Amino acid sequence: MVLPASLYPNHNFCPVSDVISCQPCLLPVFASGAVLVEPVEVSPHGDLLDLPWQTGLCCSSTPAQLHHGGEEEDRGSAPSDTGHPHTLQCLFRNFTSTLGPHPETEPSRATCWDILCRVDETWDNVICDLKHPATSSDTSIPGSVALSLQHLTTLPDIEVNSTHGTDCVGEDSITCSIALHVVSSIVMVTANVSNTTAGPLVMLSVPPRTSQRLWKPSPPLNLTHTQTTEGELILSWSDPQPHASPVQLSYEVRYNTSQSTSHPNWLHVDVSGAQWVSLTGLRPGLQYTLQIRSHHPALPHLWSDWSQQHRIRLENVTYLPERVVASFGDSVTVYCVCNDLRVNASTMVWILNSRDRLPKSQYAAVNDRVSKITVRPSEQRLSDTLHCCQPFGETYSCNYHYSTIYIKDPVIDISCVTSGDLDSMTCRWNNLPIGGINFMSRVADLSCDVMEEAERVGVPVGVVRQAKCESSGYRGVKSCNLQPIRVTSCYKLWMESKTDNSTRSHPVYITPMDHVKPHPPSGLEAVSMPSGVLKLAWVPPELPIYDMQYQVRYALSTGRAHPFWQVLALQTESWAEVLEPDVCGVYNVQVRCMHINGSGTWSDWSHLLYTSTHNSRAPDQGPDFWRVFQEDPASTQTNVTLLIEHSPIVEPTYCVEELVVQHQGSGGTVTEEKIGLVSSYSFEWRGEVHSVTVKAQNSQGSSTRNTHMTLDRHPKRQCVRSFSASRVNSSCVVLLWSLQPNSSVPWSLVVEWSGQNHQDRPDQTPESRERWTRFPPTDKLLYLYGHFYDTDEYEFILYPVFADGEGEPVYTKVFRGSDAGPAAYMLLMIIAFLSIVLFVTLGSITMGERG
Repeated sequence: MVLPASLYPNHNFCPVSDVISCQPCLLPVFASGAVLVEPVEVSPHGDLLDLPWQTGLCCSSTPAQLHHGGEEEDRGSAPSDTGHPHTLQCLFRNFTSTLGPHPETEPSRATCWDILCRVDETWDNVICDLKHPATSSDTSIPGSVALSLQHLTTLPDIEVNSTHGTDCVGEDSITCSIALHVVSSIVMVTANVSNTTAGPLVMLSVPPRTSQRLWKPSPPLNLTHTQTTEGELILSWSDPQPHASPVQLSYEVRYNTSQSTSHPNWLHVDVSGAQWVSLTGLRPGLQYTLQIRSHHPALPHLWSDWSQQHRIRLENVTYLPERVVASFGDSVTVYCVCNDLRVNASTMVWILNSRDRLPKSQYAAVNDRVSKITVRPSEQRLSDTLHCCQPFGETYSCNYHYSTIYIKDPVIDISCVTSGDLDSMTCRWNNLPIGGINFMSRVADLSCDVMEEAERVGVPVGVVRQAKCESSGYRGVKSCNLQPIRVTSCYKLWMESKTDNSTRSHPVYITPMDHVKPHPPSGLEAVSMPSGVLKLAWVPPELPIYDMQYQVRYALSTGRAHPFWQVLALQTESWAEVLEPDVCGVYNVQVRCMHINGSGTWSDWSHLLYTSTHNSRAPDQGPDFWRVFQEDPASTQTNVTLLIEHSPIVEPTYCVEELVVQHQGSGGTVTEEKIGLVSSYSFEWRGEVHSVTVKAQNSQGSSTRNTHMTLDRHPKRQCVRSFSASRVNSSCVVLLWSLQPNSSVPWSLVVEWSGQNHQDRPDQTPESRERWTRFPPTDKLLYLYGHFYDTDEYEFILYPVFADGEGEPVYTKVFRGSDAGPAAYMLLMIIAFLSIVLFVTLGSITMGERG
């Protein structure tokens, strides 16, 4: 196409051949000072230059006289000002639509800019970029550069009309654009440089939108990365739309690990014929930044802009898949990729649900970097977790990432309890992880049979709610609370995964009224009757209002943390009677209740009740007791421990509720101390004459017949002539003694014994080391029954006890292995019999002499 000269009046046009070959010619000058370069007929058919178009704008200094005539003049620039010896001449280097490397034929001492004009991806704008190459060493860059874009349209009469334009000015680089409003048009591009008299221009033809033209592509999209089951890391992407060329683009991938945005250390990878690349050498624990750009194979230097940044951070292990949904009974295979190349996959172990190490028969190494395992999902869990861990002795090093197997329709054991006030319902379950689940409910004012049938046929009823849940431990049971509730409505309950709503448990249908846990009965009372019957009574809870059944348990109060409970048969009345094995014992009693038909849950046990004994009179006699001394070498005091032996109750008309110790010193002062129903009691004795009495007491009074003991350090009278002991066997020892003639007869005799091998143990108390028994002085022989091992040595002490104190004790021992045997036993029996006969005979003679 040849533009009409009428568009440019008063201008002489250069031959086209000179312009294309960059030969100088005289260029027309616009009123604005721009120089018109008219590259028409750049092909045999006279086409305008097509977009995209790239060239160089070069400006150089030329002597002024070359502009004054003749064919040797510089025909590529406007005449210079006569006042300057040199002026700048600017030319487009060449006209081409093939965007390749710049030719190395730039004029000497020239300053050049790269210029690229293109149509944008949406075919709405023509964009021209002019910039000074960053690699240029030239420092003589003029002060400013300018681009002017003017939109022209071709009319039917071959006239060219100008519509509007855009002017852009900059220092080193310019990006200028002009909007397109017609299907096909011409854009006139004028380049102007400061200190020049004029600049060149070019006519660019905008092709139709439907034509297959080359263009600067947009950056790739949808960058993503995956790992294969062989451990390969794949980066993939897609091209933006619209895609104007059927030819596969070429790509460049760059990535780095530098945290500095000003000086990144990029590594580059070229990719052809594919939209993916395998990345190698990436180390775990580092964050990599990646970008991709593309170009058309015919335009190797027309790169797209870099894509949005994509980041990759590899953990020590990667799971494939990281999440999977399976049904109970399915076989699920999970791969573990070791990204740390120092770890061999054959050494890895697999842990199920953070606690159970799986057997080696279930997993194997695919290669040095990948281990795989095949498992079956649990039946009563919403999900299973798998950890691939590196063993260190008896422990394991596990990454915090894991693979999750979500289970379709698991059967979760959901149990619910309605409060005794009928205002809330708490539901619990086992075998689920603490986090990652939602407890859901749907409530409808229907019976559960009707609601379940409606949902079975696909008719949803009721309102969906999410319950408030609270953790009740690191692992195991968890609970959720529904409040308020409608006790006669039906609740559909199920679990949902927070990360996968399609994973939910098999539903459970519950009516709160059928799962009530009542409050325990109150007002429990117990009365012990003289007949040995314990009568109990209590008050039922106010809610719920229906008939109850009750359960009573009782145990003898022994002070133990876990008493031995006995449970009565179930009953429907709010009272009960218990036959007391020990009429003087104190019992612990509790009662609980539940619905009479057995639905719901037992209430908690009521408050613990301690029974009281029934007494019609005071005790007759106090307990018998003995003493054990422990001397303190560092002081003059002696620790006295009373060993108390409780008397059996003959008639159930009274009980002993506590013991009272009465002290009387040498000055006559009397003090009393209540000590409860104990088996030992200790006090300090300073050596003076001291009297001790232990009395039995109940609500009716104290005993009147009591055992008295007088402690005195003065010399004691002697009344025992002989004392011996023989071991019959390991469970029996026989004692023999005789009293001095004409001596006072003691009030009683007490024998005390202990094993010599055990008495010095530091962990033994006096009451555990010493054994004792009291017997009347008229006996001359005593059989002691207990444990008398032939490997131990035993010491026996016989104390005569008088009303005013103790007599002089006598000692004997039974040595190791000194069993008396049957013969010795018979001999002892004969001796004892003869002693009794002799004693009786002497007594008769003495009485005869007195007569």
